[in-house]
Amino acid sequence: PAAIWRMADMLLVVATLLGALMFGAAAAGAWETVLRWLHAVPFGQTDPQFGRDIGFFLFDLPVYRFFQGWLVGLALVSALGAGAVYGLSYPLQEFHLRVTPGMRIHLSMLGGAVLLLVAVGTYLSVFELVTSARGLVAGAMYTDVNARLPLRYIVAVLAAVAGLATMANAFVSSRSVRLPLATFGLWVAATIGAGLYASAVQSFQVEPNELRREEPYIERNIDATRRAWGLDRIVEASHPARPVVTPEEIAANPETLENIRILDPDPLTATLNELQALRPFYRFADIDISRYPLNGARPAGRADQQVLISARELDLDRVADRNWTRDHLQLTHGFGAIVTPVTEVEKGGLPRLALRDIPPRTPYERLALSDGGARIYFGELTRHYVIVNTRESEFDYPDPQVEGRDIRTSYEHDRGIVLSSRFRRLVLAWELGDLNLLISSQIHNDSRLLMHRQIGDRVRKIAPFLMLDSDPYSVIVDGALKWMLPAYTVAGTYPYSQPAGGINYIRGSVQIVVDASSGDMDFYLVDVQDPVALTFGRIFPRLFTPGVAMPDALRQQARYPLDLFRLQAQHYQGYHVTDAKVFFLGEDFWQIPIQRTRERTRAMEPYYVTMQLPGESRVEFVLIAPFTPRGRENTIAWLAGRSDGAHFGSLRNFRFPSGVLVFGPSQIDNRIDQNALISQQLTLWDTAGSAVLRSALMMVPVGDSFLYVQPVYLQAADGRMPELRRVIVANGSAVAMEE
Repeated sequence: PAAIWRMADMLLVVATLLGALMFGAAAAGAWETVLRWLHAVPFGQTDPQFGRDIGFFLFDLPVYRFFQGWLVGLALVSALGAGAVYGLSYPLQEFHLRVTPGMRIHLSMLGGAVLLLVAVGTYLSVFELVTSARGLVAGAMYTDVNARLPLRYIVAVLAAVAGLATMANAFVSSRSVRLPLATFGLWVAATIGAGLYASAVQSFQVEPNELRREEPYIERNIDATRRAWGLDRIVEASHPARPVVTPEEIAANPETLENIRILDPDPLTATLNELQALRPFYRFADIDISRYPLNGARPAGRADQQVLISARELDLDRVADRNWTRDHLQLTHGFGAIVTPVTEVEKGGLPRLALRDIPPRTPYERLALSDGGARIYFGELTRHYVIVNTRESEFDYPDPQVEGRDIRTSYEHDRGIVLSSRFRRLVLAWELGDLNLLISSQIHNDSRLLMHRQIGDRVRKIAPFLMLDSDPYSVIVDGALKWMLPAYTVAGTYPYSQPAGGINYIRGSVQIVVDASSGDMDFYLVDVQDPVALTFGRIFPRLFTPGVAMPDALRQQARYPLDLFRLQAQHYQGYHVTDAKVFFLGEDFWQIPIQRTRERTRAMEPYYVTMQLPGESRVEFVLIAPFTPRGRENTIAWLAGRSDGAHFGSLRNFRFPSGVLVFGPSQIDNRIDQNALISQQLTLWDTAGSAVLRSALMMVPVGDSFLYVQPVYLQAADGRMPELRRVIVANGSAVAMEE
């Protein structure tokens, strides 16, 4: 028996230590929540139900809820543990319950603490009604405000009374538990009754008169959603939407016409990997759209040339004979990039490359890359670690003068972890699960380990609280390749805001720049009115650099963030409506156009256009998306995200006059399919050992009307190099396909 009790004691000690570790880990995991609360910047706006600053719901309420849940868990585990210990304190032959005064006081205090903490949680849940998603729209609706809210106050009071009664019972002379049981039963009954009453109010008061009951709460939702998603900043204007683009408008908008993208990034990726990968272990993973002032391409004062740019990255999955030395010591980086104007092709439909080859060649000074600036140690594909400055030289690029000979190099930056001791190598070998780090004779004390080289992973190690855009893009600045990565501050507890993907507040507050060679990161704060970003700025005072300090060459490459625009366009489909009655009926809701081609049917993606917005005097680089009425195919409006100068990050929406028919993308697709000459030619190509690839249709504003443009690619059935063969253009009722 003594051995059994010693074993029980040891198990209790182990269980206590494990519990301490679990609760400690949970507390440590809440570091961001606590720091946001301690350094919170107020919004200066109040919620319509409780009159509290919005920051209370984003910063205060989450930390209160965390501590309440943490303490409930601690009290419950303590009560169950104490009960188990007391239960095991008696021989198993005794079947009657014997509770000493000390046990009674201990268990009563723990049970009362649990109930008091439950009361606190019920009180906090009152404020969470404003982010409820159970109603017609997000937020506290009629039933929440008039039934659930007052009853939750009552339930919270009853839970607190039950907790106090349980605690008081520990000190009364009588051993009766009637008072605690009575108050506990009353609390349970009130909880059940509150749910039944709320359901009755919803069924008998709200549903028969839904618009009248819910109208003020729909207004709250509209107002909050527009503010939380930045839709209230959209400048709205009308667009005349004339039937055709006139010859005079064509002549007046040469920069728009000269920048209409006829090269599609999707088929172009395959073509570039065939033409310019140059070695099996290089790959162009993604093609980005940007603009540059190409020498001689634009007269003075004209807009920059829109181009496609892609970095030539290292992809070890394409290496045939892999070994540890090649993977981690020799093949360490990609090299260079390609740039092609969006409107120019060579004979045969292949792109005209303004920057090409290894080492990079270009006739344009603005696109020139130095050898050091062309090396890509950090990119979208670089997920493996490498060791530089070893006794094994790194492969740089094939010698253009001597066939079969390679140029070698060594990492020129003082970045990475210096492997200056056996102990460091041992620790890193353990961390990375690679014994070669410890035993390789190629590594010396000046060697450096580069890890976390994938730019998204790298940024998340520094700022896990930022949501990153899904499309980082490469730019050329001062002879070096860099990555620009938009980042967002987000929240999910903005009162009354309609959520999407678990968030209901977003700002594109940060532009991150990562040097492709050194891996250095700069976090530029471009929205100084975002309280969430300012809060993180207080927590990490050295993290953000003011946006005004961004070099001009980088600022000129910044563009409206794609993911942010998609989310804003998604919400704007309904929340361009500001009248609650119209919103309730849903008769003026919009949708993103559906585009049909021979390959697939999909929602139209936003696209970048160089154009002069109506009412503006300068040509700009804008991201646009058209809208169609819900359930119909004609276009009714279009949204533009601006990228240049002081207008960076602003939005404008242009709505067409009522009664004017503007063809939508799917209607233009149908008209293309119904054109006998075009359809005949495409069908002929598609059945002669080739595949026709029709790119995304673009609706390009020109003057007071629109041109619809669709590139057509041809690819051999067994080939991997699509070639641009035709461009389809629709203007009003005219449709043409030409070389």
